[in-house]
Amino acid sequence: MKKIYINSEDFDTSVAIAEDGKLSNFFIEKKVYAKAGNIYKGKIEKLVAGMNFVFVDIGDSKPAFLSEREYFDSSNIMESGMLDDVSEAAVIKPQDNITGIFEKGQEILVQVIKEPYQTKGARLTTNLMLPGYYVVYSPYLKQTGVSRRISDDAERDRLKTIIAEAKADIPGDYGIIARTQAEGADAAALHEEIRMLHERWKITKKTADSSRAPAQVYCEQNLPVKIVREYLDSNTSSIITDSREIYEEMEKYLKTAYNRTVDLNLYEGNDPLFEYYGLQGQVDGIFSNIVSFKKGGYIKIDLTEALTVFDINSGKFKGAEDVESSLLAVNLHAAREIARQIILRNLGGLIVIDFIDMQSEENRKKVKEVMEQELAKSKMYHKVGNISEFGLMELTRKRDSRRVEDIYFEECPKCNGHGRILTDENICIKYMKKIKYECKKMLEENVAVVVPEKIKEKLQSDYIEKLHEYEIKYKKNIILKAEG
Repeated sequence: MKKIYINSEDFDTSVAIAEDGKLSNFFIEKKVYAKAGNIYKGKIEKLVAGMNFVFVDIGDSKPAFLSEREYFDSSNIMESGMLDDVSEAAVIKPQDNITGIFEKGQEILVQVIKEPYQTKGARLTTNLMLPGYYVVYSPYLKQTGVSRRISDDAERDRLKTIIAEAKADIPGDYGIIARTQAEGADAAALHEEIRMLHERWKITKKTADSSRAPAQVYCEQNLPVKIVREYLDSNTSSIITDSREIYEEMEKYLKTAYNRTVDLNLYEGNDPLFEYYGLQGQVDGIFSNIVSFKKGGYIKIDLTEALTVFDINSGKFKGAEDVESSLLAVNLHAAREIARQIILRNLGGLIVIDFIDMQSEENRKKVKEVMEQELAKSKMYHKVGNISEFGLMELTRKRDSRRVEDIYFEECPKCNGHGRILTDENICIKYMKKIKYECKKMLEENVAVVVPEKIKEKLQSDYIEKLHEYEIKYKKNIILKAEG
């Protein structure tokens, strides 16, 4: 069974999904203005004719950009697989050059589909979407769609009929797309969610009409609600959080948006949530470039900005007796683990995997099938290529937010980018979490923590108010000591 663990701290929120105790997905959210899903009333800042895109000021530190691929004009409808979960969404073909559509200073309503990454600003679309648990509400696309993952024709027809009835009951010119979770859902639940999303859009539109660009007019739901919305299913046995605020928010959300029984638990222990439930070691493993197999052998992972490479070393892997069967066994094991690591680390772009050479074409197909099956556990669009005669597989995967590693690490200034180190901010946060839990656990009044001199100075300048808050809340005296 699947369990969802939500850890809320003063500086970030993390969500871990585990199946039978094994980490299968991990998410972290820090405060980001241009969060994926947010809707903004922006202003055209610059037209780039040669590259066929425009820069849009949405109020972020970096200008966001809108390309011709993400501009949609509702006057010309055609079919497309715009959403990974949708087969019948209507996507609109733009004019030959997007820069001929806009003028500098023009206001435009846009939604973030990819968060800022390093030097790049957020990526935008004009095709706005409000996702619910069962359906996606589209104010501009007028069609009714059903997820391609729902293959039963009778069920597809049933959902289309329910949506048509709901649209007749809730006046407006909008589109509704039934998600995979809608399969078998009660008609009343679908009607209620469509009504709720319709009202949410009316509020968003009213806010946009009365706002002056740049302005945020709709905020995507926070990480816990978003993850539960996307990943909660009949295989989920429980949700556990260490935040009373999130617990109450989840309790409210589950009552209004989910009609299956799932246990919701508030963890109030002194130990960190992930540590208590035996997940912290698995979470820490996400940041290692070596992943070892229990049966011997390992995977080495090398990251660049646009390319990720996985290299498989069989080591002392114990497989079958004959060589080809043994190579197949290690490659199948590696394929499952590599797919898991791709999902855990939120890897995207071009990914190259160097499998151990196999002579059998049939065995190479088996490895590809396993890779496709495992990657399908994630909702991100992906495309898996065949394994070449040299053992190389190329695959591509969509990514709508930063890699987990990029949230925590930065290039090391000592080695010109050949290595990566934790940012000072994340080192401070790590110590702040440690200080908090020491304050909760220790009986002594004084809590002494030894930290690097540089980190001590940053804690005493940037985090002094939070340290005082801990002292008052836990009735402790926090003492920072420099190493050495």
